Parts: sequence; C-alpha cells; structure tokens
Amino acid sequence: MHHSPRQLESQAEEVEHRSSLFRMVLESVVSLAIAVILFRTFQAEGYMISTGSMAPSLLGYHKQVKCPRCDYSFTYGVAYDDSVSANRFQAQQHSDGEALHQSGPYATCPNCNTHSIDLTNVPRNEGDQLLVFKHAYYLKGPQRWDVAVFQNPIKPTQAYVKRVVGLPGEAVQVKQGDLYIDGKIQRKDLPTQRAVRLLVHDHHYQPKNDEFFLPRFVPVEEADGEQGSHQHWVPQDEGFVFDASEVDPLSSAAPEELSWVKYQHWMRSGGHYLTTVPLEVWPEEIEPPEPVLGPVQFDSKKKQLSCRGAMASEDCHRFLDQTENDEFRYAVALLYEKSHVAPVLDHYAYNSGLENQEAIPIHDFMFECDLKAGSDESQFAIEMFDGQHRFRNMIDFKSKQVALFVDDQQQPVRTGRLSNTAQQESMQLEMSIMDRQVLFAINGQLIYQPLLFSETSEPRESIRVPVRFGATGGQFAVTRLKLYRDIHYTRGKGLHGVEEPYQLDQQSYFVLGDNSPVSLDSRSWADGKVERKYLLGKPFLVHLPSRQGEVKIGSHVGHIRIPDFSRIRYIH
Repeated sequence: MHHSPRQLESQAEEVEHRSSLFRMVLESVVSLAIAVILFRTFQAEGYMISTGSMAPSLLGYHKQVKCPRCDYSFTYGVAYDDSVSANRFQAQQHSDGEALHQSGPYATCPNCNTHSIDLTNVPRNEGDQLLVFKHAYYLKGPQRWDVAVFQNPIKPTQAYVKRVVGLPGEAVQVKQGDLYIDGKIQRKDLPTQRAVRLLVHDHHYQPKNDEFFLPRFVPVEEADGEQGSHQHWVPQDEGFVFDASEVDPLSSAAPEELSWVKYQHWMRSGGHYLTTVPLEVWPEEIEPPEPVLGPVQFDSKKKQLSCRGAMASEDCHRFLDQTENDEFRYAVALLYEKSHVAPVLDHYAYNSGLENQEAIPIHDFMFECDLKAGSDESQFAIEMFDGQHRFRNMIDFKSKQVALFVDDQQQPVRTGRLSNTAQQESMQLEMSIMDRQVLFAINGQLIYQPLLFSETSEPRESIRVPVRFGATGGQFAVTRLKLYRDIHYTRGKGLHGVEEPYQLDQQSYFVLGDNSPVSLDSRSWADGKVERKYLLGKPFLVHLPSRQGEVKIGSHVGHIRIPDFSRIRYIH
C-alpha cells in the first residue's frame, strides 16, 4: 500500500508522540520511586503497629465491631503473633511483646453496654501503619506527651511506639491515675486532651427497639407545687430542645432556676460496684440471703440493703412476689433502679477483659456538645463533678459573659467574654475536668485561663452523674452530646515510677502506652528508661490503612484487604 509523504509524516509524529508519552510516564514513575526511596532514606520511614498498647488512638491488629443494638462502631484488639521472642523490654512478660494477648470471642459495646457481641465472623484488620519523621529528634528531643517510635536495644529490628511522659533529669511517678513530675501533677492542654480522650457515651447512637434500655442523658423533673412536676427540656432525635418563652412569668411553672438534663451512667447488666439503700428490717416471710454469696445482701447493723453490680430483674421480681411489705418492696424497687446507674470505670472496649485488671473509678472527664441559642434573655450552664468539687460554667447571653463557679461560691473564679457572632450560629462547647484542671472552650478557643486546683487529703467518691447541663429563659437546642474520659494510668507491674518516683538520667526518657491496663512500658520493663540514642523518630501520619472487604462467590463468603480512608489521620 502506497502512503503519501504527508501520511508517513503523520504516522511518524504519532509514533514519536506515543514514545514521548511512554517515556514521560516511565520517567515520572522512576522519579516518584526515587523520591520515595530518598524520602524514606533521609526523611521518613513506615512502621506498622502490631499490638494494642496505644489503642484506641493507634490500633494494633483488631476487629472493627458494630454494636447490634445502637449501631456504634468500635475496635476490639486481637493477638497478632505468638512467636515473637522475648527481650529485655519483655523480661518476665508475655511472649507477644506488649502483653496484648487477646482471645475472647465476645465484646461489650462501650456506648450502650450491650454484652456478648459475637465476633466469630468479624474479620481481623491489620494495625495502623505510621509514617515516621526520622530526623525529628536529631537536634531537639521529644516534648512531653509526644508520640515517639524507638528501637528495642536488644533486638534492633523491633520498634515500639509509646507516648513520652518523662524527660531527661526528671523524677517520674504515676499516682492515682495521673502523671507527676518532680512531685507536681502534669496537666494536658486541650489538643492533647482531645488526642488521648476515650469515649464514654455518644448520644447520637441510641439502641432501637429496646424496651429495656434507658437513655443516659435524661431531663431532671422539677417540683411544681401542687401541680406535681414538669420538664422544660424535650428529648429530640439528636439531642434536646428547651423553650421557656411561652411560659407565663407569673405562673408557678415559670423557671426561676435552671432546668437540668443530667448524664447518668446507666448499665444494662453486670459490674462489681456496690449500691445501697436504707432498710430497717428484713421481712420474716422471706428467707434472708446467704451472707457474702449472693449479689443482694442485707446488713442488719447498718440497716442497709445492698447489691453488687446491676441488680438482675429476676432477683427484683423474685423479692417483690414474696411479700406485701411496702417498705421492703419500695427498698427493692429503689435498689433495682439505683444499681443500674453505675460509677464510670476505666473500661477499654478494645481489651478482651482477660487481663485481670481491676476496674478503677474515673474522675477526669470531658463533655462536648453543640448549642444553638434563640434568645438574648437566657442563660445556659454546664456543671461537672470530679468526686469532690462541682464546677459550673454559666453563659449569660444578655451580658455576653461566661463565668466559672466552684461548689456553692457566689463569686466566679474565672470570667470570659462571649463573642458577638457566637449567638448567631451553633456553638461547639467543650468543658473538661482533667488532671485537676478546668478548661472551657467555645468553637475550639479557650474562654478563660485554665483553673488549676490541687489534690486534697479527702478521698474522692465514685461518680455516677459526672455532668449535667441546664438553662433558664429563652430557647435552646443542644445536639451532638458526647462524654469522654481521660487516660487513667494504672500501676502495671509497678517496677518503676509507681511506688516511688523514678529518676531519669540526662539522656533518657520515660514512656507510657495510652492503653494503660495492657501496655508494657516504662512501668514494667526491667529497665524503665529509653535512652535517647534509641529514638527512631516522631510519627506524624497514619497512612495506607486497610480493612477487610467482603467478597461473595456463590454461597462462599471471603474477605480481601481494601483501603480504609477513614483511618488516614495526623497523629497528635
């Protein structure tokens, strides 16, 4: 076939264009590969987490669980390998290197306390993959609360990730769940609190079609003279609304004081906490419970009826059906109701519950919500309880002032200004009482200087109602209600920095895992310090995470790894 010179020239140009395009793509791929190699060689390195010592902020091998009742999604840690050899950081410890050897087939929802969630058919996911800045600590060492990656000096190919809490030359001690340096409690700023906090309850996830479940955020009924009681707060799907604008100011129902919604830590079942109610005499017609053995007990000297954990409905009905004694029936009914509101404990939904870790009452909380105010003639308050003191933030929309009150004091201990634009839009409110410090932020900005308060000799009581919010006058809508708790550092094996302060030299650091009950760290290692020369860098990004995607071929169901973009995040 004869081609004209123009056709030959056109074909030659097309071949040259394709060749040029191919060469450009090839050069780009090679250049990218070289850039990645250089970046990894001189700037960053990738590491994958195997264990759960930093969970839930950083995950090891885990299962992603969705509660069948409230639809809340949470992670549950699983074992990754039983063949990892021991080393000096694991002396006399479990063989997996982090004491995270989980084998329980069931999980408990941290949001609604649903027990026995079957994990048999839930696939296992790999741990978070970290991108680590290798030169972060060449010129300047890590700061307190930094997440750092460091090398196992006995096994150089093995790396750990923990949070740095003790710096060179400091004396470190973990005491009553908090961190002390040179005898002084260490307080976290707001960004650090957000990074380490653990969810206690998210109001958005409420169990559906569950007659037994009781909400944890509930309006408090108010006495209304001869008319009984009333509520100004009305529950909605996403929160609560308050409207006092249509109430006659001369009516006895007019809210002269704040109307409240409280958080009560309602539990479905289980627990080992003690609840008591008064009872003068045990009825003769009912056989008394065996001492110590049963969950329900009667103390004739203290005249108390008590129950360990949440009282079972079967026990309640059994006692009620055996007598017509009104005093006893009232005490049993009251005990049943009160026993299902438990103290907040340091439970980790991530852990299997096989660690034999005694549950410890929590006193450090953060409350978060969105608030929409509809009137200038109104006030809104958030009050939190730490087991000793009540801290109340009062927002006055008329004066555009924010004031912090402690206990029954009439004068505020802190004040701040409310911005002119705050009332025109929904505000995000954050209040925390962590590390014996009160913080209050609106739209991410602190309103006043933190209030610091010191430890007292009086023991703090366990907390069943850690927070409540209230209003008077006008209209409000409160949504996105969430309650968090702080890390409660446990004693671990108590080798270092627990019974007494652990003194660091000028080249060493003290590190702790966020998942304190199961983490092997400076508290438990044979040598508690991490020398600076073993620091590998600072992780700054969770990258290339994956999850198990479901594949169906006929009747067979399998799983393959697919990207999980929701887990890509910066590390704080």
